[in-house]
Amino acid sequence: MGIPSLLAYIVTIVELAGGWAMMLGLGTRWIAAGFAVMMIGAIVTVKADAGLLGNGRETGYEFNLALLAMSIYLWLNGSRLWSLDTVIGRPRG
Repeated sequence: MGIPSLLAYIVTIVELAGGWAMMLGLGTRWIAAGFAVMMIGAIVTVKADAGLLGNGRETGYEFNLALLAMSIYLWLNGSRLWSLDTVIGRPRG
């Protein structure tokens, strides 16, 4: 794909740890920002040649675009109701 192998390991670790943290609601805004940057990188470096819906041999970047939109939404709004960030940051009294 033309990316350094160290970058592939970093992306793998960030996606794995970030996915778990996102499910728990820990650092949602920061992780979503990182995911958005990774989705932009994936679209530009890997998927752009195939086009939006694919070219018959490769899949397009429509799924990556949906993930990018979800990441931007979570980056801007965060998670509120059932996240551990909310439970930890809630004032007691």
